Amino acid sequence: MSADPSRQNLKLEADTETVEDLVDRVRRGLVRVPNFQRGLRWSAEDIVSLFDSVYRGYPIGSFLLRKGAAPAARLQMGPLDIDGPETHEALWVVDGQQRLTALSAGLARPRPVPRTPDDPWVVYFDAAAQTFHAPHRSGDVPSTWVPVAEMLDASVLSEWVYHWQHGGDAALRAALFQAGTRIRQYQIPVYIVETDDEQLLRDIFYRINNFGKSLDWDEVHDALFGYRGEHPSTLRELADELQKLGMGRPEEEQLLSCVIAYKGLDVTRNVSEHYRRDSKALTQAVREALPAIRGVLSFFRRHAEIPHLRLLPRSIPLVVLTRFFALYTDPKPRTLDLLTRWTWRTLMSTNFFDERTLLRHGVDVIQSGNEEGSVQKLLQLVPRERRADYVLPSRFDARAADSRLALLGLCSLHPLSLEDESPVDVAALIEQADVSAFRRIWPTEDRLGSSPANRILLPGSGSARTELADHAESRGAGSAALRSHALTPEAVRALVERDMPAFIQERARTIEEAVRQTADRLAAWSRTDRPSIPYLLQQVVGAED
Repeated sequence: MSADPSRQNLKLEADTETVEDLVDRVRRGLVRVPNFQRGLRWSAEDIVSLFDSVYRGYPIGSFLLRKGAAPAARLQMGPLDIDGPETHEALWVVDGQQRLTALSAGLARPRPVPRTPDDPWVVYFDAAAQTFHAPHRSGDVPSTWVPVAEMLDASVLSEWVYHWQHGGDAALRAALFQAGTRIRQYQIPVYIVETDDEQLLRDIFYRINNFGKSLDWDEVHDALFGYRGEHPSTLRELADELQKLGMGRPEEEQLLSCVIAYKGLDVTRNVSEHYRRDSKALTQAVREALPAIRGVLSFFRRHAEIPHLRLLPRSIPLVVLTRFFALYTDPKPRTLDLLTRWTWRTLMSTNFFDERTLLRHGVDVIQSGNEEGSVQKLLQLVPRERRADYVLPSRFDARAADSRLALLGLCSLHPLSLEDESPVDVAALIEQADVSAFRRIWPTEDRLGSSPANRILLPGSGSARTELADHAESRGAGSAALRSHALTPEAVRALVERDMPAFIQERARTIEEAVRQTADRLAAWSRTDRPSIPYLLQQVVGAED
């Protein structure tokens, strides 16, 4: 039988490229887009989500490129105007145009970067909340927001920070440099095809995209790791099952990391890398991981005092502890106590370590057959002393870690109903109202109105100022219900007198104190972390043997 002529005309090379190197190729005009590619169609939301995925180490898919000759040409990629030289080794994009354009246009766009959403590739990184955003139409860019275009070159970023008004803030500076490193060094699987047959490239492109219809993750996962008849077998089904616990629906990207951690694999590597190493690495992992993730969520609610995933400041504990509960389904009381400390030390210290390193090492140190030793190694990965006091952020963002810590501080006060002073079921409230559960007290959206000190965990709708003032008039400024919402008599007095600045200042102080007290109690900074006496005796006996 004669060989397939198309295969004789095809060479395929698999490799990985960093974002920094790929964007550099684009800037030098070495990346081209063939005629059969579709036009640019991503929204600003898609592009912001891509940068967030890169920052968090989530998989963003692979690129398929064709190596071949290209003439000298003037190239346009979003806001980039590029002089492309004549070359015999250009890389023509077969699959990945939207992603490559988003990364290149966002990171390499010309200065000055617009302060309004002039195009979908204007992206900022909030160093305080460690989130990505498109700018507001008003042109009001918060001082902690940094254009991602300043982050492509480490030396350029250092120079920019030198003139930044927050350059003296060590925590903000560390968060920004860490984000720049993560983006530049993020590795993307790249497949490079060598062929002169454009019809063959068209065929590859349409096969990859399922004849023009892109596959979603559930279809890909079901094809690789799912099993018909077993439930759950996809991340969507896993999220559905976990939502039944009443603690919110986990994001599927988080669950993918949990599933990888469940298997004891490196969660900082994307799923395609694990698949290339072992095609059966995640076989049945979704179904098997369900009890372990349930165990983590139960631990959050019963021991770590985190009643809902909407209040979890970082996903690190969820991912790492999935591995722990995979190996130890019924931890000892002392272990649960120490895991609570580790969780809160992690949440309160994220500015002092690299999150990806903690994820990788956290999963790695949890070993089978050594429950107490695994906990001790986890504790060694995070600070044992409080490094800095919690400070309330200036703007409330329900997705940001600092805002979620503020909400946990409010939860720690055990909020009560204004009507009968019965406990507010915070998890049920969030399940019912989602982010609307975080009601405003004053209806304004200005600087003061944007503060987390203007939010309250209270059933109802709309702003709560009138309800609170009425309650204070009938029950008194020092009622138990008002105190349970971080409303001191001084704050209530300012509320009744409509003195919003004094109210926000007093309540911010009270919330900060609630967060600090909760963190100090649960992180137990000042207490010994020693394991149980039987474990210590066992270690001594083992050393003597």
